[in-house]
Amino acid sequence: MSGKMNNRLEWAQAVAVEAGQLAVRMRTSRPDRFAQRKSHQDFVTAADLAVEDLIRQRIGERYPEDAILGEEKGATGAGGSVWIIDPIDGTSNFMRGLPDWAVSIGYCRDARIECAVVYAPDMDLLGAAQAGCGAAVNSREARVSDCRHVEEALVLLGRSARDGGDAYPQQVQNLIDIGMEYRRNGSAAYSLLTLAAGRVDAFFEAHLNPWDAVAGILLVEEAGGSVDYPPYAEFIDRGGPVLASNSKLHEATRAAISKSRNGGTGQG
Repeated sequence: MSGKMNNRLEWAQAVAVEAGQLAVRMRTSRPDRFAQRKSHQDFVTAADLAVEDLIRQRIGERYPEDAILGEEKGATGAGGSVWIIDPIDGTSNFMRGLPDWAVSIGYCRDARIECAVVYAPDMDLLGAAQAGCGAAVNSREARVSDCRHVEEALVLLGRSARDGGDAYPQQVQNLIDIGMEYRRNGSAAYSLLTLAAGRVDAFFEAHLNPWDAVAGILLVEEAGGSVDYPPYAEFIDRGGPVLASNSKLHEATRAAISKSRNGGTGQG
C-alpha cells in the first residue's frame, strides 16, 4: 500500500484477527457445530453471533459515534460513518471445517467505501485496503492478476437463489463456451480477497448483501481491478449483483454473464 495507513484501517485489522481467532476457538470447542438454519442452506452458528457481538463491542469502544450494519443483528446508529460487517462469510464452510470463509469489515463515510479488511483465518490471509492508497495481503502489496486471455482465465462464480434455478448453470455454460474455467467456494468475501491477491481472474454473484461484499469490493478496486455493483445507497439498502475482475477480462466476463441474465449489473 502507498501512503500511511490510517488509524481506522490499522485498528480494523487487529479487530478482524481477534474476531477470526474467536471463531476458530469456538469451532474447535464445539464439535456439535452449534448451528441453526435461518432458511434453505442458510445457517447461523453461535460463533457468528459471538463474533459479531465482539466486533460491535470493539467499534462501540473505539468509535461510539459510528453506525453499524451487520449480517446477524442489522443496523444500529445513524449518520454518515458506518461499519459494515459480516462476522463469518461462508458459515456453511466454517461449520463443516472447510477453509473458505472470512471475517469481513468495511468502513464507509459519506456514501464512499473508505477502508476494508477481509481476514481468512484458515488460509492465513489478511487483506486490507484504504481508498486511494492501494491494497495489501499479509502486509505485501496486492495486485490483481495479469491474465488477458479468456482461455487461461479462472472465474469464481457464486450462486444466488434470487437469480432463479436455471440462471447458474447457464452462467457456467456461457463461461465455458468462451474458454474460461470456473470454481465456486461459497464465500463472496473470500472470493474477492483471492481476486485482489491475484489468485483468480474474475468473480460474479447475482445477488450479494452489502456485508458480503463491501470490504471485498474496495480490496479489488485498490488492487487494480474493476467492480460493477449497484449505486451505493441502493446496494446498502437491498444488495444486488456484483461483478469483479482483473480489469483486463472485465468486458468478456460481463458479456458472458449478461447472456444468461435479464439486464446487467450497474456500475459501482
